[in-house]
Amino acid sequence: MNMRDKFWMWGYTQEVPGSNIPFIGSLKSHCSLETAADYFGMNNTVFMNSMHTLDRLEENLELVKGSNQILCGLPHGEKNAVEGAKILSEMSLKYPNIKGIVLDDFLQLSGHPTTPELVKAVRDNLRSANPELEIYVVIYSDLNHLDITPYLDLIDGIILWRWVSTEHFWKAEFGSLIHRFKEIYKKKLLHGLYIQNYGEYSSGAHPIDFELWKLQCMKVLCAMRGKYAFLDGCVLLQNGWVANPEFRDHVVWLKETIDWFCGTTTIR
Repeated sequence: MNMRDKFWMWGYTQEVPGSNIPFIGSLKSHCSLETAADYFGMNNTVFMNSMHTLDRLEENLELVKGSNQILCGLPHGEKNAVEGAKILSEMSLKYPNIKGIVLDDFLQLSGHPTTPELVKAVRDNLRSANPELEIYVVIYSDLNHLDITPYLDLIDGIILWRWVSTEHFWKAEFGSLIHRFKEIYKKKLLHGLYIQNYGEYSSGAHPIDFELWKLQCMKVLCAMRGKYAFLDGCVLLQNGWVANPEFRDHVVWLKETIDWFCGTTTIR
C-alpha cells in the first residue's frame, strides 16, 4: 500500500470557487475539496456535499473522480438517510471509487436519533446495487455517545475525533485510546485532524494553536506506521480553511510534514 492511501481530505466540492460552504461561518472558500486533496497529496476524499443535498450530485462527484477512494456523507433524518443510501449505491456503479458512506455525529446524545434498525435499513439500501460498500461512523472521544456495541455487525469503520484538543490528551491519552478502540471494536480506525479550533470557537475562524497542531499531527501520523500502527488512516477537516491566510502556516507545515512522512516511510 502507498502510504498516501491512508490520507483522506474531508470537505465539499465547489462548482463556483469563492463561494460559501458549510461550517466556515460567513467566509468564502477558494479551495474546493479536490484542490485541497491534490495540494496535500491525499489520495482519498470524504465528500460531504451529499450529507446536505443530493442535488447536482453527479456534477460534484465528477470533481473528485480522480480520488482513489471516496466516502460520501449520508443525509440526516430517517427517510433521507435510507433513500440517500440507495442513491449513493447506484451512483457507485458510475463512480467505482465510491467505497462507502459516513454517518456523521453518530449516536451523540444531543444528535440525530439512530437505531440499529435504521442502520440496517441504510446498510441494506447501500448494498442494494453494490454489496462492497462500507459504513463509517463518526465518534468524538470527548463528547457523550451511546454505546456502539449493538451496531458493530452493521458498520465497517470508525472515524475518531477530538472536539477540544489539549496537550494532555495527545501526550497522555491518545495512544491508549486508539489501542482500546482497535482492540475492542476490531474495525477500521481513522482519526481526524481539526485545523480549525471548532471546540472553542465553533465556525468562527481560529486556527488550532500552532504547537498543538504540530503535536496532534505527529501523534496521528506516527500511529499509522510501525509495530503499533493502530490507525488505518487519518482525515483532515476541511478544505474551506485551506486557502484562508490565517491558516497558511498550518497548511504549509502539514504539506511539508506529509511529504516528509510519506517519503521516509518504507513499505514492504
